[in-house]
Amino acid sequence: MYNPQDEWQIFENTQEPIISQQEFDLVQELRKNKRRLQRFDTVNPFAGMVYCADCGEKMYLSRRKNERPEQEHMRCSTYAKEQDKCTVHYIRTCVLNEIVLGEINKLLENVRANEEEFIRTAMKNSTAKQSAELKKARKTRTQSEKRIAELDRLFTRLYEDNVSGKISDERFEMMSANYEDEQKRLKIAVSELTAFIDSAEQKSADVTAFLAIVRKYEHITAITPEIMHELIEKIIVHEADKSSGKRTQQIDIYFRFDVAVSSVTTETRKFGRKTA
Repeated sequence: MYNPQDEWQIFENTQEPIISQQEFDLVQELRKNKRRLQRFDTVNPFAGMVYCADCGEKMYLSRRKNERPEQEHMRCSTYAKEQDKCTVHYIRTCVLNEIVLGEINKLLENVRANEEEFIRTAMKNSTAKQSAELKKARKTRTQSEKRIAELDRLFTRLYEDNVSGKISDERFEMMSANYEDEQKRLKIAVSELTAFIDSAEQKSADVTAFLAIVRKYEHITAITPEIMHELIEKIIVHEADKSSGKRTQQIDIYFRFDVAVSSVTTETRKFGRKTA
């Protein structure tokens, strides 16, 4: 039997879990992003995690037949479809791989050398952002709930006006349909905001969970989808700057749970070149 979501009752942590919450979350993240096999049957570890700094849309893998591995790149999906909506944003996967690998290993070294300081900084960053987002979500939810109650009163008044003949049946049907549509959208929004608030309020152990993941690794030699989703939230790629005569590019790496952000500006042409 179909049961509407607003009538669900969920009771969490009532049974011993088969797998940990971190493992469950990781699998859900991996399932959200479709990953195509590349040449040599490898998977693009950056699928669904790289975004254009200007338009905010995802960047997708681009490759051609007979293209050398170092020529494969990720490009802005907006520019690929409509060039007047964004500018050229692309980065070779070999560049991204080397930068991300280096920044992850720097983070691992930092945690090992200064774990207490890392915890203090990570907790401060995570709490500050969480507090701001929670405040905004709670305010929006309160406003939506007030509007839902107001719409109930308006509908009652509208019905009374229709019964008394103050407004026609046609007018009543049109206005009541508008009220009902707005109220339906607001109830969905309230449900989503409530889920977000409940989830955010349970994130006090995020930094501890992140440290548990970090402690699994001493030094990473290759990027995999699992490592990416365990440690990184998203990567922002800026448009290349050629004003100096060199192609420099900024890449921002956001680690999970808002524990840290790494911003790298580097000359991207030097990556992937063969050396004598």
